[in-house]
Amino acid sequence: MSIISLLTSFWHACIGAPHCLLCHDCADVSGLCRACRQDMAALRRADTDICLRCRAGGLTAGVCEQCGQKWPFTTLYASYRYAAPLQQMLRAFKHQRQLALLDTLAALMLAQPPQWLEKVKIDAVLAMPLSRRRLFERGFNQSQLLAAIIARHYTLPVVTPDWIERSHRPPQSTLKKSARLHNVRGVFRLNSAVKKRNLLLIDDVVTTGATIFELAQTLKKSGVAQVYVWTLAHPE
Repeated sequence: MSIISLLTSFWHACIGAPHCLLCHDCADVSGLCRACRQDMAALRRADTDICLRCRAGGLTAGVCEQCGQKWPFTTLYASYRYAAPLQQMLRAFKHQRQLALLDTLAALMLAQPPQWLEKVKIDAVLAMPLSRRRLFERGFNQSQLLAAIIARHYTLPVVTPDWIERSHRPPQSTLKKSARLHNVRGVFRLNSAVKKRNLLLIDDVVTTGATIFELAQTLKKSGVAQVYVWTLAHPE
């Protein structure tokens, strides 16, 4: 159990039944009430991988079956559609530092895992890195927190944040799609090589996939065998 979970349990013991993180009705251990859990369930994606170019078709060894686009990662899966109320929860978590949402977001992710996860060999879990400046401004890496819970659930080691560095650039969300690829070019630098390992890359939201493309490409050039990507949400 995380420190946040322990603090939450202590708080509940003091004030009584927990309240839903979204509507403030009575909640269960997930942090959500029954109605809000149903709303969240409606956002679940079909258990198919995503091609970020054509938004359709599955990926086989990093190649889209629909359009033939080649990706440096083996496959990419998102658990939910990036829409309300999940969109508001993630924004509150990342930008308003509402860390009490962490356990609920991680539970949602674990409730909708990719089917291929139990069929492939994963050597370690890697979180999408933040630049030092962005980490200082935010105070935490949301993907690192999610990755730690996921790694613990599957009994996998976590790659330490100092293994890879990310240069500071303008946030991808502030740029047009045409500028995002250029913005992240050469942004990652590995401090040590990792040969022939399969990594599970965790991120909270993927949109155009430019950052994930650049990171996966950097990892493959360093000798990583396979990069499997699992994100909480993707806007469709």
